[in-house]
Order: sequence, then structure tokens, then C-alpha cells
Amino acid sequence: MQLKSKLAMTAAVPLFLMQAPAFAGEITWWAPEFGADRAEVLAQKFEEQNPDISVRVERVVPNGLQNRVLVALQSGNTPDLIDVANGWTVPFATTGGLMQLDDFIADNEIDLDDFLPAALNTAKVDGGLYGIPFRAEAHAMIYNKDMFREAGLDPEDFPETWAELQEVAAALTNGSHYGMGIAGGGEVSNTIFRSLPFLWMNGGGVLSEDLQSSILDTPESVEAVDFYTSFLAEGSAPPSTLENDGTALRRLFIAETIAIYQSGQFDLGSIAQENPDIDVGTALIPHPEGKETSVILGGWNFVIPDAAKNKEDAETFLAYLLEPENMGYYTDNNFPARETAMQMEQFQLPEYEKFREMLQYARPQPPVNNWVQITQMYFDSIQEILLGGADVQEVLTDTTQQIDGLLK
Repeated sequence: MQLKSKLAMTAAVPLFLMQAPAFAGEITWWAPEFGADRAEVLAQKFEEQNPDISVRVERVVPNGLQNRVLVALQSGNTPDLIDVANGWTVPFATTGGLMQLDDFIADNEIDLDDFLPAALNTAKVDGGLYGIPFRAEAHAMIYNKDMFREAGLDPEDFPETWAELQEVAAALTNGSHYGMGIAGGGEVSNTIFRSLPFLWMNGGGVLSEDLQSSILDTPESVEAVDFYTSFLAEGSAPPSTLENDGTALRRLFIAETIAIYQSGQFDLGSIAQENPDIDVGTALIPHPEGKETSVILGGWNFVIPDAAKNKEDAETFLAYLLEPENMGYYTDNNFPARETAMQMEQFQLPEYEKFREMLQYARPQPPVNNWVQITQMYFDSIQEILLGGADVQEVLTDTTQQIDGLLK
């Protein structure tokens, strides 16, 4: 993949995106609101150690952030440091809007061997590094042990294969209680993160290995999509599946409406707080018989826009944020992307074990510029199948042709 010399995407520049004039010694950091409180603590501590540099933390809403960053990069009116989801980094870099960080790595003697390799790969283009991962996520299965017991199932014997999961989900379904919760609505990535790994572990996927064509219509992919959607078709998932995103699934689990769902360890705190009576279990994501599980590597990267006004100070601050103890603090109840930070006590909780184990099976999303459009097409096909009555092979064959047309 070759870098373009200038931004290739166009978008109108809203007035609210225009940045205030930059002053020497001042940097602006766009931090998603879910981590902004900790961002402000880190900024204050940094300022105490570096009195000549001030950090202005701007809280940004995650929904719509991808487009907001793109518009900022296109306009040249950027902050100095941005947190971006790891799947956005390569598309942003290929527009020419991000600063290459290899010299920064060398100058600050950052040990890249201490970072999760898969996380680093989310920020590489043509061998160059355009982002530094700080947060890594991998889903696992979260389940209600008491609901297992009530159904006469052993809560310590969670299903390992697809067939076993379907059988257990059916056994857990009774009246208004459902065995399995799957995502089929809300923001597209909710369904992508929960369904695409099933295609991977079965030898299928949305795109070919060389990223030049779609393989969504192959037998392996069709079988995996049929498996994912079967929970609703067979009545083991709630009727609200077409509206359910990750937040809805967590709420259904807390209400004890569903017994099993897939998410990250970041849900565990909310579950414990809102329904402490649930006996929560965690497990690896089931796989096809004789095959290996898989999961999408989620997470976030730090990037410095190429148009940043205070790159030198931004680099100084970034080096501070990458120190293991600071990274561990900032990621809070999510895993840091550095191995040394992962050794901190807060990440050694027994309930995190399965999520840590799933990291070894994690893969980044395909690094293609039009992945957003491709995932929308894939999501639309999943929704069409979930509606019922559609032939899985026919739907996926049609979607494959659409994706191939986009890739040409």
C-alpha cells in the first residue's frame, strides 16, 4: 500500500472543527470522553514535570470521531495528539495526514519489542509506523453461571465448539430468557467485532489474504455467517437482536434476559455494579470442531497529525504517555499494549484471564482504505439474513459482488 502525497478524501469543514491558534509550549490532545478524566490527570502531572509545556485536553465523543478526525486532517486544522481506534490508523495514514513516527521511536529509544506485535501492525504502512498502540482489547464469552445451573448445565464446563454452543444456548432458552445474545444493530462495528472472527476461525473472511477480492461467498464464510445468525433463527437469541449493539447486550445480561454474550473485560465492572448477584463466568470464544478460535484485536493508538503545530512538544508528551506506568493508568480496565504495563497488578485479576488468553488469537482488521464501506456492506447482509427468509448463500454472493466492485 503506497502513501498518497495529500489527503484523498474530501469533506466539508464544519466551523466547530477550526482550531484555536497554537501557542509555543501549548499542545492540544483529543481524548475520547471515556478516558478524559484520566487524560487530565496525566496532563497535569506532565505539566508539573515540564513547566514550559501546557496540555489542553479536549474531550471528544467517540461516536462520529472517525469522520471528525478525517475532516481535521483534510483541513489541516488539527490538534497535536489524537487517540484513534486502531482500525482507523492505516486509512488515516494512507491519506498522508499522519506523521511517521519512526524517528520519534529511535530518538526516544522506545522498545517496540515490548509492544504486542499485532497491535503495532495496526499502525504500519509500507514498513513505517504512523501510530503507537496504547490500548489492546480482545473479546471473550461472558456468561451467567446461575442460569447454567437452573438449566441443569455445569457452569464450569463452557462449550468449546460451535455445535456445543448452539446446544447449550437452546437449553438455556426458556420463555423470556434466552441462551445467547448476538449483535445485529446499532453502530456497525458492534456486529463486525462479534461475527467476523467466526468467519476467520472457519477459514473464511470478508477479504482475501491479498486484500484484492472478497471471499464472503465461499463455503467457509457462508457456514460461519449461517452459524452466527442461527441463534436468532432458532429462537435462542432475543427478538430484539436487530436492534442490539454491545451496550444493549450488556443491559440484557444484567437484566438476566440473556445467559451468554460476547464482549470485552471492560463490561465486567458495569455488571458487578449494576447486578452484583450475578455469578459471572468467562470463557474462550467457541470454535469449529478441529479448528482454532479467533478474535478481532480492538484497541486505540496515539497519532500525531502531520499538520500539528507543536510536533516537538507533542513528541515529548507522547513519550511520557508511553511510559508503562502511565499507559497502564490511562487504559484503566482495558489492557495496555505494552507487555511491561500488562504486568501491573490491576491487570492480573482472575476474571481477566480469558480475555488475556484471547489476545494470543487476536487479529487486526484488514488494513484497506475502504474498510468502512466494506463493513457496511457486510453488516447490511447480516441484517438481511437476520430478518429471516433470505438465503444465506444468495445474500453473501450478492454482497461479494458489491465488495469486488468497490475494490476494482
